[in-house]
Amino acid sequence: MAVYQIAREGVTPVAGNMLLSITTGLQEIAMVTEVSIGGEATASSVNRMVVRRSTTNLTTPTAQTPSKASPTSPAAYSDCATTATGEPTTAAAPGIWTYSGNMFGGTWRWAAGPGQQLLILGATAGNNEYTLESSSGTGILSCQMIFEEV
Repeated sequence: MAVYQIAREGVTPVAGNMLLSITTGLQEIAMVTEVSIGGEATASSVNRMVVRRSTTNLTTPTAQTPSKASPTSPAAYSDCATTATGEPTTAAAPGIWTYSGNMFGGTWRWAAGPGQQLLILGATAGNNEYTLESSSGTGILSCQMIFEEV
């Protein structure tokens, strides 16, 4: 399986706006295996970060070509983005992954255990897009999501 990464560096989040997104097309499957966040704020600042499944996908995304973990991997079929003109609508339920922390130098890493990967199933909105966002807080951070295409 090919492994890819999307990332943003030194960004100030806006609550409710996505920082990273991964979307798969029809009959495509990807698995998020890691989420990492590093705080870069110059003073104590708490952010609540969350990975959510979209119920309506983002519109007019600014594409980001994912980095390949191996130079021999094929081009990724998943669509990745760092911004969009229209934010996705996300499920009202709690996020799939949520973490609060101090952005004044704090670091967080979630790595999926066996069978705990976040599956992105190509089909219709609600199954084929995950986003990482700040649900509260504006502390500067860098973040990344690592995923595999199956």
